[in-house]
Amino acid sequence: MKKSLIIAGLAASVLLTSSMANAATTASSDTDKKPAVEKQLPKKCDKKCEKKQRPTIDERLKLTDEQKKQAHEIRMKGHEQIKPVFEKIKAKKMEIKEVAQNPKLSDEQKTKKIDALEIDILKLKQEARKIRMQNTKEFEAILTADQKAEFNKMKEEGRRMHMMKKGHGPKGPRGPQGADRPAPLK
Repeated sequence: MKKSLIIAGLAASVLLTSSMANAATTASSDTDKKPAVEKQLPKKCDKKCEKKQRPTIDERLKLTDEQKKQAHEIRMKGHEQIKPVFEKIKAKKMEIKEVAQNPKLSDEQKTKKIDALEIDILKLKQEARKIRMQNTKEFEAILTADQKAEFNKMKEEGRRMHMMKKGHGPKGPRGPQGADRPAPLK
């Protein structure tokens, strides 16, 4: 009895979906006869989307043309400095993958090699961070006092957004400390 009800239900759903598909193709063939003006697709960005678009750093800081040129040069120089570091990181990650998949190594050997490679990656990430920090200092050097204040404000906003994305609210990772909440372990 249950099997027959299930089969009947499946058959009904198949018929329903096929009739919907037929209706969709019939409707699309009807729209083919309509003028091309009515077929235009809606714009991808409406008024809500426009509000979400943020001004660029150049726009927000109101950089002069000379400052924009200098900032571009600083970015390009930084890109050239950091590119080899990222390539080394990528190579280390590939090495980790190869070590992990190597059937000739024992688990202990794999762990030892992977740990060493991960330490190398951390050092490379620190190197990349130093390059970024140096580029930021060079960029700040071309800014006026007002622009520096606005840039610091932008950096703080970025930090807050980063912390929020990581799940850390304004009161810390787990909210405010209360009598019923133990202090976080350090």
